[in-house]
Amino acid sequence: MEILFTLDLLNYLILMEGLDTYTIKEFSKVRQILSDVYEVSIKKTSVIGLIELDVTTARHRMRTFESETGKKLSFTGWLIKCISQAVSEHKEVHAYRVKKNKIIVFDNVHVSVMVERTTSSGIKVPITYVITSANTKSVMEITDEIRQAQQRKIEEKNQFVAGTPNFFVKLYSLVPRFLRRRIIRKKLSDPWFYIKNAGTVGVTAIGMFGKNIAGWAIPFTSSTLNVAVGGMKSKPELVDGNLIDREFLNLTIQIDHTLVDGAPATRFVSRLVELVESGFGCYQI
Repeated sequence: MEILFTLDLLNYLILMEGLDTYTIKEFSKVRQILSDVYEVSIKKTSVIGLIELDVTTARHRMRTFESETGKKLSFTGWLIKCISQAVSEHKEVHAYRVKKNKIIVFDNVHVSVMVERTTSSGIKVPITYVITSANTKSVMEITDEIRQAQQRKIEEKNQFVAGTPNFFVKLYSLVPRFLRRRIIRKKLSDPWFYIKNAGTVGVTAIGMFGKNIAGWAIPFTSSTLNVAVGGMKSKPELVDGNLIDREFLNLTIQIDHTLVDGAPATRFVSRLVELVESGFGCYQI
C-alpha cells in the first residue's frame, strides 16, 4: 500500500512539473474524519431561512454596558443567549430522533460554537466548544466561558473532539471508506454521543474570525437547528418620516425539516427576531 501511494505521488509530481511552484502538505487524519462527518451531514433535508435583523438597540446597550461597568460583552455570546432563550420557549426545534419511532426533546439548550485555540507551535486551530445549558446563563457568563475556551492551549490532533484517543484517530484513516461512513452515520444518529460533543444547537459566527464580512453563510446540517451569523452593515431606514442609520445583521437559520414542521419553526424564528431586535439580555451580569 505504501509503495503504491509513493508511485501515485511521484506521478502527480511529474504531471505538476513545470506548471508552478507548490508545497505538498499532509491531509491530516483529523481532517479526514471531519470530511466524512460533513459528507454524511450534508445529506439531511433542511429548510433554510435568510433573515436580516436590526441590532441597533442591542449594540447601543452593549456600548452603554461597557462604559458603565468596564466589561465588554461578546456579540456572539449575546446572540447565543438570544438563540438559547428562543429555543427554550420552542423546544421542538432542537429535538432529536431516537431509533425509529421516538423523538427526544431536551429541556435545556446546549449550544456548540467554533472557537480558535492556539497550539504550542503557535498555529490557530478551530474547535467545537459546547456551552451547556446556555439558556440558564447570562450574557456575561457566556462571554467569559467563550473567552476562557479561546485561551486554552490545544494540539491540532484534538481538533475533532478534544480527548479523543490518538489510537482511534490513527486507526480511523486505515478503515475502508464505506465502513467509515457507516461509523459516522451511527455516531451521528446517537443523540447522546452527538449532543455531548456538539450540543443541541449549532452556531457558526464568521464574525469571530473575520471583520467587515457582509452577506450570509450557509451552515452544515449536523444539528437539528443550525444558526450562521453572517455580516453586519449599516444602512438608512425610514423611521417616523426620517432616514436614520441602523445596524443590520445577516442571519441564516437552518432547521432539519424531517423533525421540525414549518409552523413551530416559524414561531421560533419570530420569537428570535423579537429577542434580538429588543436587545434581550444585554444588561444581564
